[in-house]
Parts: sequence; structure tokens; C-alpha cells
Amino acid sequence: METPKYLQVLWNYKWVLVFGALVAAVAAFFAGFAIVEGQVVSRAQQTWTAATTMLLTSESDRLYQSQVPGVPIEQGTSDPQVIDMASTALVYAYILSSDMIQDTVEAEIGPLDDDTESITALRRTTQPTGDERFPGRYNLPVLEAVGTAETAPRAEEISAAAATAFTAYVVAQQDAQEIAPELRVLIEPLGASDAVEGDSSNPAIPVVVTFVGVFLAFVVLVFIIAGLRSRSARRKAARAKAAGDAAAEPAGGTDAEPGVTAAEPTGVALDAEVGELVGAGPPSRRAGRAAHENETA
Repeated sequence: METPKYLQVLWNYKWVLVFGALVAAVAAFFAGFAIVEGQVVSRAQQTWTAATTMLLTSESDRLYQSQVPGVPIEQGTSDPQVIDMASTALVYAYILSSDMIQDTVEAEIGPLDDDTESITALRRTTQPTGDERFPGRYNLPVLEAVGTAETAPRAEEISAAAATAFTAYVVAQQDAQEIAPELRVLIEPLGASDAVEGDSSNPAIPVVVTFVGVFLAFVVLVFIIAGLRSRSARRKAARAKAAGDAAAEPAGGTDAEPGVTAAEPTGVALDAEVGELVGAGPPSRRAGRAAHENETA
């Protein structure tokens, strides 16, 4: 079975491909990793998230009561309406994620990177150890200010600043509306969790893509070089053939000259034939006189 032409080309340039593989490996390494302070660090984008948990409560909250005591009902007044703090926490999550809170945070800790840093908020629906990526069935008056950044300290700083800014904003709004202290929503901090590493990009993707891309570039280069060399060889062969044909033409002309030379004896033979024909013509007077003298003698 005959080996395909492209495999022959690749085998003929195997050392170029080996060099290309080495170059591709080096390029792939630096595409996926970097050397920082003498250590190899992955270039994959890492994200860290930190959360500050807050409880929404009020002066009339019965969270720590086992029962509600009876109260006298005055004539002409309605029963007080208790606001659902769980629903309020959901609205507060939107306020905490708003631009005005972000502007306050940036004024305190500096601008946030639009690509890697952010402020988000959520209302808890699970137990303290639950993951809010998989929401639970609970509607809790618990709010979390979540900071996201490339490093753990920065994420914790963003989360704490967002919680502080949001609390100050709520108090400012209550003061502006002159809400009585016993009717105000109180924000009680429950604690701040350590930053945890989130999902990062796969570091193998840039490594594989870079290696394959660089190696394929060398494969294409091999075929280009092989094509150029093949074309150059054909041109040289064509020039050599043309030179051989040009050298063969004078040789053919020399072969024709002996024919001309051979024609010269033909000319001599023609002269001899002419002589014979002349000799075979009518006898001249001198020849007749000589013959008459011979007869007389």
C-alpha cells in the first residue's frame, strides 16, 4: 500500500514539526500560566465572594417572645398592621444592589472593576449552611450583601462596605421621613463570612487552544515550504530540459552538412557524366581528318 503524499511530506519535515511542538508547548504554558514573584500562577480568572448577613427586625418584633400578651382595644382605632419583613428583605436586596449604594461604596474604597468586581444582594431562603445557588423553600427576613472580586480580601472589603452603606442609607431615609423609632425597620448585623473561591474559568482551555493553534501553524508552514520546493524543482527541471533541447538543435544541423558534402561527389559524377555525354557527341572535323589519314596510310 502506497504511503499518502501528505504523510511523506510530514515525515520529510519531521524535525520542523518537532521544533514546532516545542514552540507550541512553550506558548501554551505561558498562555495558561504566569510567573509571579518566582511562582507559577494560573492565568485563569479567579473570583472570590464574601457575604455580610443582616437581620431585618423592629422594636415590636416578637422573635424572642413565646407568646403575645393581650392588650386593651380602644374604641375607634384599628389593630396595627405588621409588615412582613421577609417581603421587605426582598425589596431591600434590590436597593442594596443599586447604583446609589455602589457609588457610596466606591467613594469609600475606590472604583470597582466592571469586569471582575460587583455588589449583589440576596434574601436567604435556606439554612445558614445552605447554598443559595439552590434556593430553598423558606422566606426569611435575612439579607446578605455579597461582594465579588479577584482576591479574597477585596471581596470581603466590598461586602462590608456595601452593608455599611446600605444601613446608613436606610437610616437616612427613616430620618428624612421622620419615622418614629418604634416604627422603624432595624438592621441587625449577624456576621460576615470569609471569602470563598467561586467558579473560575478552566485553565486547560487556553493551554489546549494555544498548543493546537501554534502546532497547526507549523504544519501549514511545512506544506508551504514543500510546495515552494516542489515548484522550484519543477522550474529547474524545465530549464534543464530547455537547455538540453537548445544544445540538441546545433547537433542536428551538423548532421545535415555531410549531406551537402556528399553532394559534391555527386557533382563530380555529374561532370563525368557530362564528359561522357560530350565524348559521345558527333565527331569533330579533327577526329574525322585523323581517321582519314589513318585509312590513307
